[in-house]
Amino acid sequence: MSRKITGIVDFIRKAETLKTELRHSWTSNVNRQESVAEHTWSSCLLAMTLFDEISMKVDQLRVLKMIIIHDLAEAVVGDIPAFEVSKRQDDKPENEKRAMREIVSSLENKKFADEIIALWEEFEEGKTPEAMLAKACDKFDVLLQHLNTDIKTWDSGDYKQNPYDSEYRFDFDSFIRKFKDNVNFDTMKALEEAGLLDNVSDEHRKMWKKQKTGKNKF
Repeated sequence: MSRKITGIVDFIRKAETLKTELRHSWTSNVNRQESVAEHTWSSCLLAMTLFDEISMKVDQLRVLKMIIIHDLAEAVVGDIPAFEVSKRQDDKPENEKRAMREIVSSLENKKFADEIIALWEEFEEGKTPEAMLAKACDKFDVLLQHLNTDIKTWDSGDYKQNPYDSEYRFDFDSFIRKFKDNVNFDTMKALEEAGLLDNVSDEHRKMWKKQKTGKNKF
């Protein structure tokens, strides 16, 4: 077997870990959590669904590529919930940067390896239209997954993050803004109907009150 083929096989072997790396979120089957690979797949599917709805022009293939590799570093460092306060959270940027280099190190095609690193860095910076959409889909999938599972699986971190988190990230396109508002509404309505609104912050309860009365201005 050639070194090039061996390198590709090794690269895929490392990435395969994402199929077994569990995220914080649970699936609609409350007996198991979702994997990073499953999250990646559904984020890509959502992006495909949104392409024809948004007014902003994006390179669709670049968006999908970006989403596919955005959590690739977790094959080495594992998944760290966004709300976690810890040393590994503080060290995450540098650790993930090293992990990305490690994952692509076996690839003989350096142009492809550099493309993966560049896509990951672009996603992390979140400044290009493609990165903004990719990040929105990443966040949307988290929120929708929480709606798709039993609220009983939520913990304090979930209530802290859901749903009014980083609202400014969704203002780059009118349809994305509308979509986020709808997800916000569905999430808070579900919490209200379950009698769990006291678990969210005072700030989020105030935002929910404004949204119900049509006074929200994010």
